[in-house]
Amino acid sequence: MMIFRALAVFLCFWGMSLQPLYAQVKGTIVNPAERYPMAISPLKNLGTGEDGAKLSVGIADVIIRDLELSGWFRILDRSAYIEDPQKTGITLGDFDFRDWSVIGAQALVKGGFQLQGDEITVELRLFDVYQANQMVGKKYTGKVRDFRRIAHKFADEIIFQFTGVPGVFNTRIAYVSTAGGRFKQVYVSHLDGTEKVQVTKDPTIHLFPSWSPDGQSIFYSTYGYLERAPGLYRFNLFTGRDARFLTGGGLNLGGKWSPDGKFVAIPLERQGNVDIYLLDPAGKIVRRLTDDAAIDVSPTWSPEGDRLAFISNRSGSPQIYILELAGGKARRLTYSGGYNTSPTWSPAGDKIAYTGRVNGRFQIFTIPVQGGDPQQLTSSAGDNEDASWSPDGRFLAFA
Repeated sequence: MMIFRALAVFLCFWGMSLQPLYAQVKGTIVNPAERYPMAISPLKNLGTGEDGAKLSVGIADVIIRDLELSGWFRILDRSAYIEDPQKTGITLGDFDFRDWSVIGAQALVKGGFQLQGDEITVELRLFDVYQANQMVGKKYTGKVRDFRRIAHKFADEIIFQFTGVPGVFNTRIAYVSTAGGRFKQVYVSHLDGTEKVQVTKDPTIHLFPSWSPDGQSIFYSTYGYLERAPGLYRFNLFTGRDARFLTGGGLNLGGKWSPDGKFVAIPLERQGNVDIYLLDPAGKIVRRLTDDAAIDVSPTWSPEGDRLAFISNRSGSPQIYILELAGGKARRLTYSGGYNTSPTWSPAGDKIAYTGRVNGRFQIFTIPVQGGDPQQLTSSAGDNEDASWSPDGRFLAFA
């Protein structure tokens, strides 16, 4: 399901489906905890060459940004640091914990790096300052250009050590942007907007990117170009190739994989009416899920894969409904507001985030799956749309 858009953005978190090109995409922390004071020391250059790429500070800065965005930590200002990281060690006994406790740090990150050509080796360690011991240490190797990814990985590890839940910063998002021209194209990038890869390139409109459960491929819909028919395509991120999944037969408005990867829920137009169908991984229709004269679109799976939330105008205006797959019974979920769309089920399964129209503007809401009063999360003057949950359920990204 998202930090970036020019004109239009569709965002995805994948565990993975966030920064702006023109319009702004923001992260919202759900139930923030008290922030834990921590120091992130610039890394020590363990090699003999110069740090021309400024990796010492660069890696530390990425970790700082991730941890501050997480809402769990308060990072102490670097100007208060006493020690020189290039003159002290990175292992127990090679530095003085008192240099960190005196400035109020309860936890400390230290590390070092070594360059060999375009290869980098990074060691990072998390310490408990008051207990004067190491909590975790990791060693990473890769290309110099991968230094941000390495920093993201360790930031996620820090969050796991403190919360028991892995962080979300070494994840990717898929989104639609017109940054490369007037046509909407699908892109994939890291959560901070780096390592951007353009997935689609045909001079036509591409929409509705969504991740496969294994994170290896992306569905997207295209209006078609030359020999490429309009329809739903699947792009493999590892091979860089895409293949037709479903074409013809009217509109194909994006597809959503079931959590176990065995099925795809997709709105299809058949005989002038749009309903939601269940397909197998080969694109064969297994069964029709909705059968109503209204338009049924935007399916989103429950984490267990036993229910779908979707949008239907069967009540006269777009509203969210929940469908029990076993019995086929649908119940209306939203009653507040005359225009509600773009549902997305939370990873914990207890809430659905959606876009609702208020005073002519679109805002982000959440509502309990069992029903009840919705909670409005955004209230800015502009439009806020197309929310997507982070894998840990603590963030919502939106355009």
